[in-house]
Amino acid sequence: MHMAKERRRRLISELLQRSRILSQEELGAALAARGEKATQATLSRDLREMGVLKGPDGYHMPFDTAPLARVDGASESGETARELAAALRRHLVGAEPAASLIVARTAPGHASVLAVELDRHLPQGVVGVLAGDDTIFLAARSESDARRVARRLRQIAGIHEPRRESA
Repeated sequence: MHMAKERRRRLISELLQRSRILSQEELGAALAARGEKATQATLSRDLREMGVLKGPDGYHMPFDTAPLARVDGASESGETARELAAALRRHLVGAEPAASLIVARTAPGHASVLAVELDRHLPQGVVGVLAGDDTIFLAARSESDARRVARRLRQIAGIHEPRRESA
């Protein structure tokens, strides 16, 4: 990859991690403030190829900029990140952490379809996936990984945070 492209994409990733960016215009202005100019067409291509997702609260890197990781640790391409994001938007109806597990809910009969995609593109911090009819258990390495992954799955799928019950 060309050095200018690498630098620009690294800056895009850093900006999306640190700031709420709602539009390509905002992203372009933030890059320009850091000495990196880019056209709208270049930004659009970069965002697409990087697998950046856009939700109601702006642009996000897939899984908080941690690359999606296969079991062998190799990072996935933007295309496979988009495939997983599309499956989450299509099938996921909820996700909550439970200790070091993530309990993901789907419509009846949809869990195995989504579990296949999750298993093919394991989120970083997840070591395994098990599906029933409408429920998927993802085993995370830690409770903090479970909370992070559940939050990111909901975010990608466009699902709001679950309401907290008060005691």
